[in-house]
Amino acid sequence: MGRTGKGKRSMRNIRRAGANKRQSQEQPPEWVIDMNNDIKEGPVCDSGKWWTVYRVPKNMRGIHKNAFLPKIISIGPFHYRDPGLRIMEQHKMRYLLRVLESRHQENGEQSQAGKAAIRLEDLAESIGGLEQKTRERYSEDFLIESDEFVQMMIIDGCFVLELLRLYFKFDNELEDVEDPIFTTRWMLRTLQRDLLKLENQLPFFVLEKLYELIGSANDPPLVDLVLTFFDPLLPRKNIKGKVNPEEEFDHMLDVFRSTFLSSINERTPAAGWKQLESSANIPLVQERQLIHCVTELQEAGVGFKKRQDLDLLDIRFEDGVLKIPPLYIDDNTVPLFLNLVAYEQCDQDAKPFFTNFFMFFDSLINSHTDVEILHKNGIINHVLGSDKDVANLFNKLGREIIYDLDECYLSQQMKDVNDYCKKYYSSKWHVWLTNLKRDYFSSPWAFLSLLAAIALLLLTTVQTYYSVYAYYKS
Repeated sequence: MGRTGKGKRSMRNIRRAGANKRQSQEQPPEWVIDMNNDIKEGPVCDSGKWWTVYRVPKNMRGIHKNAFLPKIISIGPFHYRDPGLRIMEQHKMRYLLRVLESRHQENGEQSQAGKAAIRLEDLAESIGGLEQKTRERYSEDFLIESDEFVQMMIIDGCFVLELLRLYFKFDNELEDVEDPIFTTRWMLRTLQRDLLKLENQLPFFVLEKLYELIGSANDPPLVDLVLTFFDPLLPRKNIKGKVNPEEEFDHMLDVFRSTFLSSINERTPAAGWKQLESSANIPLVQERQLIHCVTELQEAGVGFKKRQDLDLLDIRFEDGVLKIPPLYIDDNTVPLFLNLVAYEQCDQDAKPFFTNFFMFFDSLINSHTDVEILHKNGIINHVLGSDKDVANLFNKLGREIIYDLDECYLSQQMKDVNDYCKKYYSSKWHVWLTNLKRDYFSSPWAFLSLLAAIALLLLTTVQTYYSVYAYYKS
């Protein structure tokens, strides 16, 4: 009886499972429906080819977390609504009102360029037409409604543009700028750092469109405003002459980065180690990078010289001397350099010039002694506290960077240095002579100690000779 009851229940379960199966075959699972809807909306998998603004990879954040996170202002969607950055929202609104009011005051009903005085509705219509294109430039999707997204672009963009214009007037002493951002000493420099963070960028075409709408005929080019504003972070001569104004830029970080690349693009091969392999057999991976650190290179007779007339990335090796422009490491430059490297790590179209540069330094620096030697030669100047902190920064960065040897613009220089060292280490005489110089001629006291030891040896030898001579003579 028990077995019969079990058999009936089993048959009912089988029929019920079969009915559910037929029903599931008639209507696909919910996840299939959702994915089919996504496929109908468009090729989401191809959207990454438009990305230009990225969230910094987690592994790079571990190098120096504060280098990537904005301190006082959010620009764009990555840190939108961050409660810790609300302090600047009132300044953004103040600058937006300033833009709208100044255009009315300057132009009345008609501007010098023949444009009507700008209205907020005009900005919303023009920038709204760029919303989809703007969203495609970010590496993440954001759950921000369309109107709110356009509002964010306008408020953030107008703030950036008005800040750049005011700073240009302030820097060129065209007028006194009585504004809280300029009269509060810490705020302006912090904004300069924050606005070069990779996660804090607006696509440059958004800024260009807004500048076209709110700018006047007498305003300088937008690229000039950008370079003038950020130049104090790493001052250089003729910074505006280092940029092609016709070039298309991804964002302000890309504009500033381009000022370092003019001389490098002109004199370095694009193929890197691939080009060298065609003319020389370089089979080992370890031979396709700098093999020796500063201390070892110095022992091998390599000299180090500071060059003031070269761009930062323009490193040369001539006549046994590495000629390197001075590198300043402080609170301004560390975040800048790390965000430039992060941009190159994320964007396939950005050639890895800064990545190569810092991997070169990572190979040069193994310890605080290497930093000390470079500092004595005027190549590294820092305010990080100690030479050991600088060495740790470079070594941590080197561990986290993805480094493509085939795209290294310093490949020829590294090969030349390695070949120079091979000649040195292949001769035991060279090694012995270098050790002698290091141990006994590195300082006056070491040299005097050597002379004293030689004199003592000579006196001992003479004394022994006369003792033996007197013995045999007697």
